Amino acid sequence: MANRIKGITVEIGGDTTKLSKALEGVNKDIKGTQTQLKDVQKLLKLDPTNTELLSQKHKLLADAVSATKEKLEVLKTAAEQANTALANGEISQQQYDALQREIIETENELKRLTTEANNSHTALEKMGVLGETLQSAGDKISGVGQKLLPVTRWCHGSGNHCRENWCGFRFCHVKGGSCFGGDRFRDGCSPGKST
Repeated sequence: MANRIKGITVEIGGDTTKLSKALEGVNKDIKGTQTQLKDVQKLLKLDPTNTELLSQKHKLLADAVSATKEKLEVLKTAAEQANTALANGEISQQQYDALQREIIETENELKRLTTEANNSHTALEKMGVLGETLQSAGDKISGVGQKLLPVTRWCHGSGNHCRENWCGFRFCHVKGGSCFGGDRFRDGCSPGKST
């Protein structure tokens, strides 16, 4: 990029400066974000459903989109001024064409990043919906399990144990035997191990 815009100056906010200098800060931000994105992408290959990494990726992509938009604005400002500079012979046709290529490359990069950020947002939304769905299903299963699983208690002073079945009917039956609608649950039963 530096070679493409070498020698081109731009006026921003009343200050005239070299275009490469004007883009120095934003290019540094973009480079730092790209480095972090590569690290996150590498980790996501190992754990593609990690919500923390997906969230970081989405934030980094949003930062990259913002910085790239800023860069594009500066380049377009430079392009407007380059038209006059070319007509006045202050820059060469090669410099002008190189600036146009830089703009095209930046626009393509912005489109790519925007698409990736949108995909990342969609993935996060799906993960959120999936997480809520799984939580809801887990709660339902947990509730059903509490209703269906029998509660078993030992009876004091006998070989019998008491059982409360899924519908709440309580009965005692002989250990190892079966009882259908047997004796009602007795007050002398306490929590203990099931057989």
